[in-house]
Amino acid sequence: MSQQTVIHDINQIGNLMADQPEKTKDSPATVQDLRNIGIAIDANFMLIRSEAKTESALLRGEAKTESALLRSEMATGFAKVDARFTTIDAEFKTVRSEMKTGFSDAKESLTRWSMGIFFSVVALVIAVVGSILFR
Repeated sequence: MSQQTVIHDINQIGNLMADQPEKTKDSPATVQDLRNIGIAIDANFMLIRSEAKTESALLRGEAKTESALLRSEMATGFAKVDARFTTIDAEFKTVRSEMKTGFSDAKESLTRWSMGIFFSVVALVIAVVGSILFR
């Protein structure tokens, strides 16, 4: 008997008890009352209890298995995310290094260019001053 069947049977028992006339509500359902609604169990409800315990044990086992699988999947997922972050970190380090090299090259080029302009201006000033003085 599955858990759903047991729950259905218990619900039927509850409905049977609720539908009893007021004067008999305190009296327990008889085996015949239960058979009348299609529940074939012994008078001590041992069948429902044992099957409910079995179903509960099975469900706990399934839950533990599902939980273990979920933890395993999560660990795998987190490992993949961690590996991706490691890759991204390495890529950022590479980009920073390339940018540093590029800025150093640009600074050196700008320094050479500005020095060339400086010497050109100095030469031009000397030429102008020399042409004025030696006329």
